[in-house]
Amino acid sequence: MSNQMQPLLIIEPIAPLAELEAEADSRDLQAIEGFTSAGRRAERLAWRRVLRRVAPDAVVEYESSGAPLLKNSPFAHISVSHSRTSVAVALSHSRCGVDIESLDRNFEKIARRYTTPEERALSAEGWWLAAAWCAKECAYKIVGRVGVDFLHDITLCAVDISARTIACRADGKEYTLRYDFVGDEEIVVYCL
Repeated sequence: MSNQMQPLLIIEPIAPLAELEAEADSRDLQAIEGFTSAGRRAERLAWRRVLRRVAPDAVVEYESSGAPLLKNSPFAHISVSHSRTSVAVALSHSRCGVDIESLDRNFEKIARRYTTPEERALSAEGWWLAAAWCAKECAYKIVGRVGVDFLHDITLCAVDISARTIACRADGKEYTLRYDFVGDEEIVVYCL
């Protein structure tokens, strides 16, 4: 029997900054020193609070791409995302990705920058462009290298609405991403 913990996806509301700062340890506070925006400070502290609860001894370092890395943790990999109101944290033993977005964000304005006509035609659902953005972000995080072009390097191949999955190809590999709705306001796409 393996001692490895099962991969986790944790989604929760971003608490008020004062609450997050009061709970933060010295490492967390050091991690937000360079941020002047209260929103950015809260976002960073929110995911670090989740990590502290699940893996209290974990040390966060960063790849050259800016992606967080874990040391001294029961999980080898972490991926984080936030919307205006929620934080999403994926923890796994292999590369993972997560992205969460508000469904009221206007993706129509930028859809041609990150999706092909074929990808836009995969679904007529009103939430599809948000899901497509999240899927591309998720795949980008799994690939883990700077310079990935959402339009040319990541291809969305199919969406299965009944299974809530999105098939995609990135860097020559195929991935099955999962999606779910957070209330009526947000969508999250993840791969653990």
